[in-house]
Amino acid sequence: MIKLIEDYLNAFREELKGSDRATIQDALSDAEDHLSTALDIELSENPEETKEEAVKNIIGRYGDPEEVAEHYRNVEKYTTPALSSGKRPRSGISAFCGVIADPSAWAAMLYMILSMATGIIYFTWAVTGFSVSASLIVLIIGVPLAWLFFLSFRALAFVEGRIVETLLGARMPRRAIFISKGEGWWGSIKGIFSTGSTWSSFIYLILMLPLGVLYFTVFITLTAVSLSLIADPILELVLKVPVMDIPEAWWTPVWLMPFVVLAGVVLFLSTLHLAKATGKLHGKLARTMLVSG
Repeated sequence: MIKLIEDYLNAFREELKGSDRATIQDALSDAEDHLSTALDIELSENPEETKEEAVKNIIGRYGDPEEVAEHYRNVEKYTTPALSSGKRPRSGISAFCGVIADPSAWAAMLYMILSMATGIIYFTWAVTGFSVSASLIVLIIGVPLAWLFFLSFRALAFVEGRIVETLLGARMPRRAIFISKGEGWWGSIKGIFSTGSTWSSFIYLILMLPLGVLYFTVFITLTAVSLSLIADPILELVLKVPVMDIPEAWWTPVWLMPFVVLAGVVLFLSTLHLAKATGKLHGKLARTMLVSG
């Protein structure tokens, strides 16, 4: 990458200060991709031009850093994730009960249930790729193979980011981090392994297995218990199945059943609140580890 483009990107980054980190990553990736591609085209169409002249021409067409940054700030207002903001009911009781109609709570619950499956996929691919790369690194084929695996880790992290934004409402990048194509194989390899986001994405993929198992276990258990309490009258009076599975079958007295059902409803609503709160915390973790600094 020539110095003039680096200077432009540095000025662009300064103009974007205060914007969302994901927006900054998208803007810088777009700019670097556009300028690098346009530079190759400019030099091929006008071989008499120097690189400095070509860079000045394409930057002039792309726009000043201030103008382009303002454009991205305006676009950012219309790219807020659909589940990132929701109206809270006024009173405490309606706030607690209103979660049943909150799409973000149900989406977070879905993420918690799916997280074990995605965690297994991420963990298996990351560990397999790292192990194979490490074992073959001494061979000629090992370096490009490791490059491909780590490139796939970044792709998986990008996919996970889209899932996080869709289900948890955390603003994640809509563009993958640009990798320069003009520095040859060695430059691309160095770019992958020297970027902090590559390693943080790799660690995130590893962490998703224990987190996914934890999320799945906790929320499936809470949901199953709450639904069994809600269905207590049907289970015991109609199907003759005791709610408490112990050696001596324990049957709920009829007068106690409304309170058992109420306890199940409260537990289910609390589970939705817990899913929503856990989703916000996980969204912050994903933004910390998957969004470039």
